[in-house]
Amino acid sequence: MVATPNMGTGLKRRQQAVGSRRNKTRIAIVLVSGALFLFPRNGLTFCHEMEVVRARVLRVAAASIGSILIEWFGHSTFQITSSKGTRILTDPHVRSDLPWPTLPQHVVTTSHQHAPHSNIWMAKGSPVVLEGLTPGGEDWRRVHMSIRDVSVYTVPAYHDKSQGLQRGKNAIFVFRVDDICIAHLGDLGHYLTPDQLKMLGKIDVLLVPVAGGFYTVTPSEAREVTKQVNPRIAIPEHYWWDGAVEEYTQGNPRVRRINGRVLKISKPELPHPTEVVVLSWNHR
Repeated sequence: MVATPNMGTGLKRRQQAVGSRRNKTRIAIVLVSGALFLFPRNGLTFCHEMEVVRARVLRVAAASIGSILIEWFGHSTFQITSSKGTRILTDPHVRSDLPWPTLPQHVVTTSHQHAPHSNIWMAKGSPVVLEGLTPGGEDWRRVHMSIRDVSVYTVPAYHDKSQGLQRGKNAIFVFRVDDICIAHLGDLGHYLTPDQLKMLGKIDVLLVPVAGGFYTVTPSEAREVTKQVNPRIAIPEHYWWDGAVEEYTQGNPRVRRINGRVLKISKPELPHPTEVVVLSWNHR
């Protein structure tokens, strides 16, 4: 049979359709696995790159200044909402005596596999799930991507002071939302190294555990970690008694207490030097 121009056109269309389906399949696989570069970066910058591209970042920030919401649901669970409505849920807890988010999520992150930090079924909707560790917790997953209007990446860390021999590994998640860099430390159990600080970049808001002892750094160690990072705002979390916060803030005159679970902030409103913002952990 002799091929005609119409036949060639039809074959080309079928090949394009197959290629499109294959691309969609690849995207689906990436969605499930949480591999690198889930979505195109769309000009977004990661916090550890901001000094390199500072001029461009400032131009972008000047063109689009918005407020974000940081809502605490107790333990290590936060909902971070961008000015465009993108919602990120961190380390979802399992406790029925604490509030749960009611809105659908776009992204869910887990710093490690311990149940109080990895209840991904808490999230409504069909979010992208980013796990900081491999399923058995033996190794870190490298996350470095942009999703919608936010950037997110991980920094490898440990759950204890013996490089994971007692409690295992831990992943720090960093988010850039409306030009505000937020670091969620997970169950950090040690002081940060110079390499980890470099990987973090310039952090504006630090979500720091202060439970102390076996589970994370102690309140006094959390205070030193905060000094290491030198954020504009530090929010204590992962505690169940007010004494932990009192020890963490001891001698600090820059402490603001909010009668509620939500902090609304924009880049120009960030204080200097560091201010500790205490949210109400038991406020429903």
